[in-house]
Amino acid sequence: MIQPRILCYGEIDLDIYLKLDRLPTLNRAGNTQDEFENVGGAAANSAMWLANWGIATRLLGHDLGDDRAGDTVRGMLGALDHLDTTYIACHAGYRSPRCQCLVTPDGERSFIMHWLDELRVTDLETPMLRGIEWLNLDMSGPLEPRLRAARLAVARDIPVLINDIYAADHALLPYVDVLVISASIVRSKAPGSEPLALARKLQETGDCHVIITDASAPVTLLMRAGEVRQIQPPAVTAVDTTGAGDTFKSGLLYGLLKDLPLPEAARWGCAAASLMCRFPGTTRHLADLDAVAEYLP
Repeated sequence: MIQPRILCYGEIDLDIYLKLDRLPTLNRAGNTQDEFENVGGAAANSAMWLANWGIATRLLGHDLGDDRAGDTVRGMLGALDHLDTTYIACHAGYRSPRCQCLVTPDGERSFIMHWLDELRVTDLETPMLRGIEWLNLDMSGPLEPRLRAARLAVARDIPVLINDIYAADHALLPYVDVLVISASIVRSKAPGSEPLALARKLQETGDCHVIITDASAPVTLLMRAGEVRQIQPPAVTAVDTTGAGDTFKSGLLYGLLKDLPLPEAARWGCAAASLMCRFPGTTRHLADLDAVAEYLP
């Protein structure tokens, strides 16, 4: 294993993918049309795509158990030569995190989380950051371990990429270099609100770049200096949008490691996320870089 350049810290679980003809209601069941398991969780999704592209990546955060779900996740992660899982803790008698992903014909998804009240997290420590060039954080879990991780990274001059901060007073915002937010989440949290206005507030408060994704609509980049750029993602028929934001961050990080300007790096994010949406599951169909390049907008 070569020295990891990116550390993905956060959510790791076993996804149980269920393709349904409709979401179940009180009086009508949903019919399963496909089912399988793959590694999921925001940090794991990003890490697996990066490792598949030959980028040495370290993954840790949420712990696993010595159960079947944990064994399945470890087996899938272990198949990637460029993925370092040394620091993923395993506990006897602990139930590994699991997530049921309910995907409807329009590609949208709902989630049922298992065992969140029992969740265990490994704290990030200084030796885990040696040689790391970017820290990739997610918000799918407790705040405090992520806050400690961000502070540790900033103290070592390691830039931080994170997604899904929607409040200007959020404790993590001062430590962020690049923030990715979803326009659909902005609208759901505050109907009638304007994503770009929120992005400006977040950018000014956090002194960071802010990227707004919006499904198939143009991705908007609000640069730290105030410049606004847009990128139109390629048109695809979405089969499953689960993990699209995580894969966007993978493509973005790939471009940043190549020293591309942020708008050029974001093109790789758009391409990777668009391609991923064509297939069911987040990590079941890991595409190579040549396939991603064909989707560059």
